Amino acid sequence: MLRAVLLFRYRFDSDEQQHLHVAWGWVAGGVQYRDFFDNHHPLFHLLTAPLLALVGERSTVLLWMRLPMLVLFGAVVWGTYILGRRLYDERVGLWAAVLLSLFPPFFLKSLEYRNDNLWNALWVLALVVLASGPPSRKRMFLAGLLLGGAFGASIKAAMMLIALAGAAVLTFRRRSAIHFALLGFAIVPALLVLFFASVGAWDELVYCTWTFNTNFARIRKYLWIGRAVFPFALAGLLYVAWRFRETQDRLRYFFVVMMGIYVVTLCCLWILISPRDFLPVMPLAAIFTAASIRSVRSYALLVVVFLGSLWYYGDRFENKTDWHTTMLDQALRLSRPGEMVMDIKGETIFRPRPSYHVFEIVTRAQMAKGLIRDTVAEDVIRTRTHVAQADGPMWPPRARAFLSANFLDMGRLRASGQWLRGDGTFTIAVPGEYMLVNERGEARGTLDGTPYTGPRELAAGAHRFVGRREQTAVVWAPAVRRGHSPFQLRDREF
Repeated sequence: MLRAVLLFRYRFDSDEQQHLHVAWGWVAGGVQYRDFFDNHHPLFHLLTAPLLALVGERSTVLLWMRLPMLVLFGAVVWGTYILGRRLYDERVGLWAAVLLSLFPPFFLKSLEYRNDNLWNALWVLALVVLASGPPSRKRMFLAGLLLGGAFGASIKAAMMLIALAGAAVLTFRRRSAIHFALLGFAIVPALLVLFFASVGAWDELVYCTWTFNTNFARIRKYLWIGRAVFPFALAGLLYVAWRFRETQDRLRYFFVVMMGIYVVTLCCLWILISPRDFLPVMPLAAIFTAASIRSVRSYALLVVVFLGSLWYYGDRFENKTDWHTTMLDQALRLSRPGEMVMDIKGETIFRPRPSYHVFEIVTRAQMAKGLIRDTVAEDVIRTRTHVAQADGPMWPPRARAFLSANFLDMGRLRASGQWLRGDGTFTIAVPGEYMLVNERGEARGTLDGTPYTGPRELAAGAHRFVGRREQTAVVWAPAVRRGHSPFQLRDREF
């Protein structure tokens, strides 16, 4: 019931919109990295693109694309139950599933359309396979295949593999069938590499998923501290693990050590840490928490705490999806398929962007250091882009200044144009068809010395309009014809 409510009410994260724009790029016939930027591994977008094609272009698309996340959520909760039952008993497995499903960071992130849900589900399923019996060739191959899929969905899976390998070395003396696991793991990454190389996108793949991210790591001011601490933290963890290696339950020991290595590696080496980065250890943490509780009263108390936290972090269950739905509805009306829209991270989803990079914190930090140029102004002019997302702090400074000076607010989006100055002068940055409007409708007067009788093609540069002394704007003509005006902002849902 809670998931049914929050699926349609919990606020959209900007990462969801970015991921969906990448999936749309595949639907539109493009190739990730080569034709549009993304710094994530591609498997999630490739698998969900066919679903997006079925849903089609609609303002509620993110609500629809959250539905497949229920399947991944179910896989993780089921895997947690199976692992809990395998490590302890039926009671622990059931309560671990309950606690995990209500734990706010897991509950809310597993709602969202994001690649983290895919690699976490594949990771948990791989653990289920590994814990289901002796390491046979078939079982190790399947576990490797699932882990390769997780790596194909996110580079973060590399830290899980480090943790898995480290825990296995400490726990198990036999290395039987390890080569079958490696063979299974190699399949998905190899297929992805071969595909992108065959379509001429290999260099772009390397840049987006490796160079771009490592450049950001280079400019992180305090990242060196974690990397300096890492050898000592890992050595301390391994020393404690070695001291307790003679345990009766090797599987529990294996999972505890694996959790420890993953957390230490994440906290010391990862560039940006957020709650979703801990998704792989949440199922195991739920299992060990459930095993440490003995009374139903304690379980109930923990569930109440989780529900209260979920209500708080879930914005008191208020509907926070309206903003993006309204903006996307406006984008579908203000622009037409194929027309460029200058947005921040792909928020308009169904429209190509004139600039390559998206302006998340990783990009803006590199722009501030001069590693990436802010070419928004040149890109918008070159591609004759006449629609842009509304103003906000996520824009790079130079791009923000250009768009603020040469685009007019239409509500949740902007269209190219300017307010006329007191003497009737204005400048055009993006050449195109423009219309002069006032509060009553289309203005009348003289434009550049000739009578203004309707929309006109205007070149870049200075222009002057002489008419009645009232507030007047020059606006991209198609925006007005499509029902938008700076005098009547379209802020409400249609």
